[in-house]
Amino acid sequence: TSEISSIDTELSQHFSMDIADAAVLREQAEKLEQEAPDTVRFTRAIKEKVELEKRRKILETLWKITLADGKREAEEDSLIRLVSSLLGLTDIESARARQKVTKK
Repeated sequence: TSEISSIDTELSQHFSMDIADAAVLREQAEKLEQEAPDTVRFTRAIKEKVELEKRRKILETLWKITLADGKREAEEDSLIRLVSSLLGLTDIESARARQKVTKK
């Protein structure tokens, strides 16, 4: 899907690797995700260890991936709202992140 392609592109750019390696990394992450703690515990760990500006960048990336297919679905909005809050970010910061990635 376009969302998976977007994830691979983000990983490729972030870690300076080619798309094939990024796809392998994503697949490995998907396997790990199945064993990962729930969303609340996972985001709490990120909030505790990652500085605010990097958490904002994470939110931008989430929006970029979510909107990659050109659709904005209520379920995705709800999940991003939850994750944003759990990362210690406001709805306003989330809206700014969404606007930032849609203007590119």
